[in-house]
Order: sequence, then C-alpha cells, then structure tokens
Amino acid sequence: MSYTSSDKPNIVYIVLDQWRGDCLGIADSAHPVMTPHFDQIAYEGIWYSRAYADCPVCMPQRATMLTGFTGSQHGLPHNFMSGPRTPIDLEQSLPYRLTREAGYQTKAVGKMHFWPERARFGFEDISLHPNDYVNFLEEQGWGGFYRGHGLGGNEVYPAVSALPEHLTHTHWIVDEGIRFLQRRDPDCPFMLWLVFEAPHSPFDPPEPFDRMYDDFDIPQAIMGDWVGAEDEPQSLIADRIARKSDRISPQILQRTRRCYYGQITHIDYQLGRLFGELKARGLYDNSIIVITSDHGEHLGDHGLFAKSTFLESSARVPIILRLPREHGMYNRRDQTPALTADIAPTLLELAGLAPDAAMDGLSLLQLPKARIVFGETRQSVFATDGAFKFIHYFANGAEQLFDLNRDADDRVNLAGQDATVDAKAALEAELIAYLGANQRPSVVDGELLATESTLDIDQLRAQNTAAWRGPLRYGQGYG
Repeated sequence: MSYTSSDKPNIVYIVLDQWRGDCLGIADSAHPVMTPHFDQIAYEGIWYSRAYADCPVCMPQRATMLTGFTGSQHGLPHNFMSGPRTPIDLEQSLPYRLTREAGYQTKAVGKMHFWPERARFGFEDISLHPNDYVNFLEEQGWGGFYRGHGLGGNEVYPAVSALPEHLTHTHWIVDEGIRFLQRRDPDCPFMLWLVFEAPHSPFDPPEPFDRMYDDFDIPQAIMGDWVGAEDEPQSLIADRIARKSDRISPQILQRTRRCYYGQITHIDYQLGRLFGELKARGLYDNSIIVITSDHGEHLGDHGLFAKSTFLESSARVPIILRLPREHGMYNRRDQTPALTADIAPTLLELAGLAPDAAMDGLSLLQLPKARIVFGETRQSVFATDGAFKFIHYFANGAEQLFDLNRDADDRVNLAGQDATVDAKAALEAELIAYLGANQRPSVVDGELLATESTLDIDQLRAQNTAAWRGPLRYGQGYG
C-alpha cells in the first residue's frame, strides 16, 4: 500500500542495540522479560518472528537498516566503516530520499554509530549519543557520571546506573524524541529514528529497574552439544577466552540477565511516554511504527557474550511493523525469514517511493513464501531458509547445521549427519552463489574460504577485548 503526497504516513523507527529476538514478551520464551508496549505494537501490526541481522555487528547494521543493502553488498562487515564515506552513496539512504523526494522532515536521536561521528547520513538533524547526551549531563551538573560506575561498553558484569532514572540516556533519548514532536513542522510528514544504547552492555539499569526481576525465575544459559567438541569453531573458542566469559559464574550470569531484562523493560516503559505524545497530538493513527534491533546478545548462551555470530542469540532480532490504522492489518505473525535490510524498502514503498531494485532488502509486506536469507561477518557466513540454518566458519572450515523447527536454540549441530546432507548442500550452494555474485573474498575458486588456524590460549587470555571504557568525556575509548 502506498500513499499520495497529501496523506503520507509519519514514520517512527525505533532501534534497540543488542536486543535478542526472544527477549520480547509476545515471544513467550524462557526469558521472562516484560515489554507491554512493544507487545501492544505487535498486536496492532505484524511481528516477524524469524528476522535476522545479515551482519550482526553495530555499524554495518546501521548502514543496512538505513539503505536496504546488506553487509555483503556494501562490503563492510565490520565496525568503523559505516557512514557516508562507505561505497553506499548518500543518495541511497532512507532519510535522504524521504527528505528530498517525498518532503519528509527527518530527525535522528541516539546512538548513530556512524563514521565519522558527526556524519548525518541524510538526516536533517541529529541529537547524538553519547556526545550530546554527555553535554546534557554536564549542563545538569552530572558531568563524569555517564558510565560513572567504571564499567565500559563491552563489559558484562552486572551494575546499576550511576545516574537517577530521569538522567539516563534511555530517558534522554525519549525526551529528545518528544521534543522533536513538539517542534516539528506540522505541514509535512516526518521520520523520527530513535536508536537506544541499551540493552547493550554495560548492563546497568537505573533504580528501580535494576531490581525489577529479583523475584523472577531466570533461565539457565543454553549450551550446545558442540561446545567443547573437537570440531567446535575456533572463533567461538577464541572469543570465549579473550572476553573471559568462561570465567563468569552462574551466580553472576543470573544477575547479569536480570539487569539485561531491566534495561529492556526500562526502554519499553519509557516509550510509553513517546506513544502517548503521538496520541495526544493526533499523530498516532497515521504513523508507521517499526521496532527492531541491530543484533542480539549471546547473554551467556554457549559460554558467549556480545554478538558477531550467526547463532540465534546473536543474529536473530525482533522486527515489529505497525501500519497506520486505515491499513487494518492487526495481530499477525509472519514466520518468513526476514532481514533488517527489509525495513528501508518497506518504508520507501509506504512513502510512495520506489526502492532500488539492487537492494537485498524486500518489502516486508510482500515477502515471498519461500525465501533464503544470507549473512556475512569477518569470521563466518550463513544461510537459512527458515527450516535449516547453515553456518560456515573460515577458521579451519568448521561448519554447523541446525534444524530451526526442532532446535530453536542451536543445541544440536547436524552438520556431517547423513540425514541432513541434502539440506546442508542446498544451503551451501545458495550461499556460495550469493557471495560470489557480490564478489566477496569469502568465496575462493567456487568454494567457501577455509584457513588453517591454531589457538594460543595464553595469548588470548592476556587480551582484553571487552576492555573497560569508564567515565571518559564521551564514553568512547575504542582505540
């Protein structure tokens, strides 16, 4: 469904950072997370329950979510190369096209993670986290309290925010979104992109969200039968050792999970203020609302934290699409494989603009019943048709195959079993063809790249890949 220039829908595009696809109330998973507002948006629209990040890494995903081109297409499956200096032309960005071709006012608030930092990537204006947020804290007399507990952005031990709730970055992002609604030009449609830092580590919800899940039963971490096996992918072993996640005790993990859930619920409750503002201003009924994440969080599953793999806890994300009320598409669940790359072409179509035919992303409203989606990082590549998922790791050519209908948590590796040889071969062939068509170095002489690799355990243990980033002025310090 498209719209004429006189009734174009408003767009509210919400992104959480590092939010697992199963940490959503409507998912009825083992994770007892409370997300009443997200659930309500899903009841009013469509929940894509098998959605993936094609490159589950922060910065590549931001380029993908704003263009519809995957990491394999824009060729940057790693951080610090996403922004207008990438091979993606600025004219291909969603906000650029909406502004110049459809008359939208565009505003972004939160964790852009563009490179360079102040790049606008087509937006007319950006309130940037952490930079503008840290400036706000200094104006309020709370300078130095962003991550004032001393934990950095990739550390996974539980914490409590050093700030009161009304001064947290989650509250500030919603405040900035509401301020835009109050100041916007009422004579044109708008796109508001809100990107939260949470629930990305550090897992530090403010009071009272830090204790909200104290009385809940917290699920144990999932452990696949392949963990510790001779053919376990080396990149996973290396990550576990370098990040020290194999040293996290069950008690610490339980508290960390409670804090992770608290961050998600904090965002959900805060967004109730934004949705209320939309309704009070008569904007809600004619607004498209999209909710998603750039990638998941292992959260201790398989002994891992963070992301960057194609295991479900890392690569599967929520996608919720709520259309203007006149569309009448309510309470639907779509289990077709979907990608975050599908969001940009969907919004272009709804705004009356033609998506670029070269995009990997497809309209979420016109997904084919049968679809294979692909992904790539610097360590591995994957393909899934929604029934089986195939992962190939470059180090020593390790492989995994999971039956998603029977094993939604990657517990049993079926690669190498006679009963699944055809399923694996079919997905592998499709993956090679896809990567080859994009001229990716992960395909060599018609086969997936495999490199000989060994692990130096002592050297890995001495690394600090989850290095602290404490109360620096802008909380950066990546190096």
